[in-house]
Amino acid sequence: MVPEEIGCCEVRESMVHRSAGKGSSRSPAAISVLMGLFLILALLCPPLSALGFIYLDTGAQPDLVAHAEGVTEYYPGDAFAMTVVLTNKGRDTAVQIAPRLSPGAYDPSTAIGVTVWPQAGDAPVTIKSLPVMAGDIGSWGKARLTVSGTVFQNATPGFHTIPLVVKYRYVYAIPMVGDQFSTIDLLYRDKEQVLPVTFRVRGDVRPAIRNVSCENMVPGSQGYLTALVENTGYATGNSVMLRVVPADNTTFRMVDDSVFIGKFAPGDVVPLRVRIAVREHTAAGSYPAVLIGEYKDDAGMIRATREVPLGIEVLRGAVFEVVNQDVVITPGRDRAITVGFRNAGDTPAYDARARIIGSHVLVPSVDSVDLGTIGPGETVTARFVISADAAIPGKRYVIDSEIKYRDELGALMLSDPMSFGIGIREPEGLDAITSNPVALIVIAGAIVLIADAVWRLRRRKR
Repeated sequence: MVPEEIGCCEVRESMVHRSAGKGSSRSPAAISVLMGLFLILALLCPPLSALGFIYLDTGAQPDLVAHAEGVTEYYPGDAFAMTVVLTNKGRDTAVQIAPRLSPGAYDPSTAIGVTVWPQAGDAPVTIKSLPVMAGDIGSWGKARLTVSGTVFQNATPGFHTIPLVVKYRYVYAIPMVGDQFSTIDLLYRDKEQVLPVTFRVRGDVRPAIRNVSCENMVPGSQGYLTALVENTGYATGNSVMLRVVPADNTTFRMVDDSVFIGKFAPGDVVPLRVRIAVREHTAAGSYPAVLIGEYKDDAGMIRATREVPLGIEVLRGAVFEVVNQDVVITPGRDRAITVGFRNAGDTPAYDARARIIGSHVLVPSVDSVDLGTIGPGETVTARFVISADAAIPGKRYVIDSEIKYRDELGALMLSDPMSFGIGIREPEGLDAITSNPVALIVIAGAIVLIADAVWRLRRRKR
């Protein structure tokens, strides 16, 4: 007996199955009484419950639940593809309500046209899955679908829930119409549910660069990259190894690229110092690199940290240039020249020593001069001595120079060659006399004559 309230009336209809070949147990008088009763009900009840319409509420509906199967533990930054199972725990009522219908023709507990829309909700994830059509899910039936996405890099450890918005239809009532109530026209109802799916975010070791500096990172030399690294994650790493990897492995060669830390707990700050060789003629600027690491988690599994970007700052170093491009001298021996050198770079040069390279015309007698420390933008003067006996007046000669120095780490460095000109002019004044052999002979003869005259005069006086 299934009760149903129709307007102001209640109708009870028995759906007892009859065996084939057996007659009805009702007498003609009973049938007449029932027909009269139905006529009175038709007159008293609202038009919707007219004669020939019996409204039976099944009282049953689908009962969907969701759960994830397989791996449901992820780390911050992980991309995941979670398998979710939808199960309909609704009780099968098809035989009890309408035994004359073939099983499965309809089932009030069947979820029809199930659509699943995964959402992020408050979970620290980005959902990439689109709405999925799961079809019909019958009583105790199951449907599998995949929910994909990415866990936030800063996700906190713990259990989180992804809500699944599930929409479907189901049979909520059975109108029996027609002659002898032989026709069934099912009524459907739309329903929306939010089914939670739980997963877990595990803690990890998460390095973060607090500050970074470069020491003596100049072309053609070796320097250090120094940084302070903090564990901003929620897990403690054991046997932690951090390593710097440049994006350009031709410009840089890692001499010491890694640092062993050991235990690295959340909030710990550790120093990092790696040695890097810079290729010669590398332009000054910032070059990309990443900090990566490996550690053992609490379970003893080896895990890799996420990449942390950082920059390798390359300076110009000590770059020298000659201030005075032209020096003028007269031919002769031991001519002193003064040359100014300026450090146009951005790092100091220590224990600098300048040297000139002579030729068969200009022969240095003092070719090296100590300059000491030359800071960026500073100019120093060097005094050299050369012999220009074979130099021709009116011509200009080019002489090369170089500076050897030590960088901030004490490595011996050599500057690029620097050239400057030396002009030869005709002697003037005393230089003209002293540089002319004939004049020197005449002067020498005159001196001899004068000396002889002075000697004779003194002798007469005695």
